[in-house]
Amino acid sequence: MKAVTIFLFLVAFTFAAPSFAQSPPTGLSTIEMSGTIGTYRVGLNVSVRDSAQFAGGHYFYASRLANIPLTGRVDGETVTLTEPGGGVFHLHLVTNAATTDRPLSFYTSTGLVGTWTSGSATLPVSLGIETVYPGMGPTPWYGDVTTRSDAAFETMVRHFLHGALTGNRQEAAQAVSFPLRVNGEKRLIIRSKSSFYAHWNDIFTPTYLAVLRNAIPHEMFVRDGQAMVGNGAAWFGAKGATSLNPPS
Repeated sequence: MKAVTIFLFLVAFTFAAPSFAQSPPTGLSTIEMSGTIGTYRVGLNVSVRDSAQFAGGHYFYASRLANIPLTGRVDGETVTLTEPGGGVFHLHLVTNAATTDRPLSFYTSTGLVGTWTSGSATLPVSLGIETVYPGMGPTPWYGDVTTRSDAAFETMVRHFLHGALTGNRQEAAQAVSFPLRVNGEKRLIIRSKSSFYAHWNDIFTPTYLAVLRNAIPHEMFVRDGQAMVGNGAAWFGAKGATSLNPPS
C-alpha cells in the first residue's frame, strides 16, 4: 500500500517534495485532487498551464459522481473557482514541505484549502493532490483498460464496492476477474466464485470495508492497463477486480 502511495506522487512530477533543481513543467497538466467540502467527500480535477494558469476543470461529490464544470483563475497562491450554480471556491495553495520557494504553484504545492460559498452557506474546503497527468488527462479516461465506455466501467466498479459493503456476494463476484489476487496478511489466489464466497469473511474484514467505504470510483488512477480505487485498495481490469489489498 505504501508503495502505491509513493508511486502516485511520482506519476509526472513530485508535489510532496519537489525537486527545485528541475525546471517546473511547461504546457498543460491535469491534476486530480480529493478531499472534503464541509463533511462531503469530493474530487477535483483541474488543468493548469505552466503549473500556474487555470485552463479548465470540474469537481464532483462522491455521493453523486456527476462532474460539475468550473471556471476560474489563479493569482499567485490564490485559486478562485466558480460553478454554474453560483458556488464559489476561495482557495489557496498549501504544502507540507518544511521549506519551499514562494509563492507556491501547482508544481510546488501539495493541495488546496479554503472555503466554498453559495448564497448564505459557507463550508471549509480541504483538498490534497493525488495524481498528475500530462495534457488534459486521458480521453477516454479508461481507454488503456477497456473498450467499454467510462460510465460502463465505473458502473462495474461501483457494483463491486456496493456488493462488498452490503454483503451481497453475488453482486461483488459479478465484478471480479478470476483469478483474483488477495494480498495482505493472508495472501490468496481466488480462482472461482465458490472460493470467493468461501473466503469472503477473510477478505472483507471491518478494517478493509472501512477503506472501501471511502473509495471514489470516478476518474480512477490508471496504470499498466488497470484502474485503482481507495489509494490502491483494489485494482480493476477490463472484466473486473484483479487484485485486492486489505490493510495488514
